[in-house]
Amino acid sequence: NRMPKNQQTERTLDALLERARGIAQLAAARTQAIDQQRRLPDDLLTAIKESGLFRVMQPSHWGGYEMDLGTFVRVATEIAKGDTSTGWVYCILGIHHFWIGYVEPELQQEIWGKDSHVLMADSFAPVGKAQPVAGGYRLSGRWSFLSGLWCSDWVAVGALITPEHGDRPEWAMCFLPKSDYRVDDQWHVVGMQGTDSNTIVVEEAFVPHHRIYWLERAQRTGESPGHKLNPSPLYRSPFIAVLGLALVPAAVGSARAALTHFQQWIEKRVPIYSTSGTSQQGMASAQIALAEASTTMDAVEGLMLRCADEIMALPADRRIPTERERMRYYAWRSYMVRQSIRVVDRLFELSGGHALYLHHPLQRIWRDVHATGQHLALHFEFAMEGYGRSLVGLPSGMMM
Repeated sequence: NRMPKNQQTERTLDALLERARGIAQLAAARTQAIDQQRRLPDDLLTAIKESGLFRVMQPSHWGGYEMDLGTFVRVATEIAKGDTSTGWVYCILGIHHFWIGYVEPELQQEIWGKDSHVLMADSFAPVGKAQPVAGGYRLSGRWSFLSGLWCSDWVAVGALITPEHGDRPEWAMCFLPKSDYRVDDQWHVVGMQGTDSNTIVVEEAFVPHHRIYWLERAQRTGESPGHKLNPSPLYRSPFIAVLGLALVPAAVGSARAALTHFQQWIEKRVPIYSTSGTSQQGMASAQIALAEASTTMDAVEGLMLRCADEIMALPADRRIPTERERMRYYAWRSYMVRQSIRVVDRLFELSGGHALYLHHPLQRIWRDVHATGQHLALHFEFAMEGYGRSLVGLPSGMMM
């Protein structure tokens, strides 16, 4: 059912969260189709688009809401409570509506000029090979893990490129329309099947200069060409810190859903071999586990919102985080995901053999939430090593 126009356009936090809960309910009812199709069903994706939630951090120039990171992570967390894949796809595609605001105005016009709902997938791995030619570069390469690929009309992929008049290669992102790559269907995975985080192959595609975003340079200077079109302080926020935190709600929302399922389970379960006749609801072990897991998630969500607020509050004249700040954000977000995974692990263990069945929601959350933690931008050991190095005065050696 399509929601009334006034509900689509209302932009209060409560209204956005209410819409997010509606999307979560739709997703929870479609989990089997999501896994079987390895992508979100068309009606579910349409519902997200029509809800306006992709527009939370999109520039107002393109009809976006131009809201803050705290609002975005709250909305994303609510969606992920219904289904991890749906939450992840929202996180990725929704935050891309923020990052397109950083690129050349000419490229923004190409992407959104005819339809400001157009979506984009990406892979930051700088594995592409780019050769300079008149007017731009010839790009070739193979990139994996482009979440939301099936519904995206554009992709952005990483490469190390030596700029004109430059003396060394720099990390850059190259934007390509659908016609410039082919999909190599590799997305057969144990978790988050519905994200279609697939693989693309590019062979000698021409990338004009305006479709290159010099990511490394932007990180170094705090300046991006999109500032000419989108002058709001929002689009001077530290790019990688924002995109990194936007991945966290998929795990946080999933752990919250696991808590709900566990609580419902223990309220009705009587252990078969119990001689006391006490339901699991009345057992101290279940009560303690539920309380500890709830407290952990309260702390995780508090840290997530604190992180969002700190990133948004960086002074206008110092939008480039120090290395220690960058590494702290990396450590925080990886810690939040690690704690979410541990909560799900514990609840899964306590749910007994029935949780092994494929129809049981906890086993699905268990697989999905572990998949979120495999993302490099959420990698716990890398993050803690980098942060630890910065704390003792050593270079982190990381771009995250």
